[in-house]
Amino acid sequence: MRFAGQQVVITGAAGVYGRGLAEAFAQEGAQLLLTDGDAAALAALANALPPGRAVLHPADLADDGALDGLIAAATSKGAPHILINNAGIYPFIPILEVTGAEWDKIIGVNTRAPFRLMQGIGRAMAAAGRGSIVNVTSAAAEVHRGNGVPYGASKCALEYLTRAFALELGPSGVRVNSARPGFAEGSAENPMPAGYAEAIRARSLMGALGTPADFANGVMFLCSDEARFMTGSVLDCGGGGHINRRAGAATAARG
Repeated sequence: MRFAGQQVVITGAAGVYGRGLAEAFAQEGAQLLLTDGDAAALAALANALPPGRAVLHPADLADDGALDGLIAAATSKGAPHILINNAGIYPFIPILEVTGAEWDKIIGVNTRAPFRLMQGIGRAMAAAGRGSIVNVTSAAAEVHRGNGVPYGASKCALEYLTRAFALELGPSGVRVNSARPGFAEGSAENPMPAGYAEAIRARSLMGALGTPADFANGVMFLCSDEARFMTGSVLDCGGGGHINRRAGAATAARG
């Protein structure tokens, strides 16, 4: 098993991708610290994992005190081997209707929380001389969508932070990368408008939607020894849909 005995911290663990990540790492022998704002969903996830494999830490990542508590829990027995900043929110709001409070919440969960966790946990990893951090980002970081501007801005900033922390932590043996998932249905936190899934399927070069397992495989690769010389990188696991989105945007711009 690739991650036997390794300590893995996963945020947003009760969501569609978080659950897939937790299940995949558990199958590969990892010991998990799982956090999510939905304590009931987190408990249900733990019941589906092998006994004794997961420690649960419900937390609101928009709250500084909760972030401090999560960092303390993650580093209480030494530095974890892996941190996956997976938590994210994506409300569909037209740009001219976004309130200050909505902006702050999206940036707080999607960008500020990973920044704080990379600081706190990354410092412990650097002291231990090893570690891997994966930030879950999105093709929205480079493709504009009018009703998803705060989300796109948050993910663009997170990819910048990925490179910044890769520069800072690399000399200490800590790798920092980003991974972009495709689209998977079933998110309770981020409900999608009618027809959205089919629009994504139509843009996929693979002619299908991805699954949480597809994304988990990409993330596990980044965390594995096979990727030991990769840092500051962005791995796109979205079936090539980002290429079609860029091509469509360029065509529209040419008129």
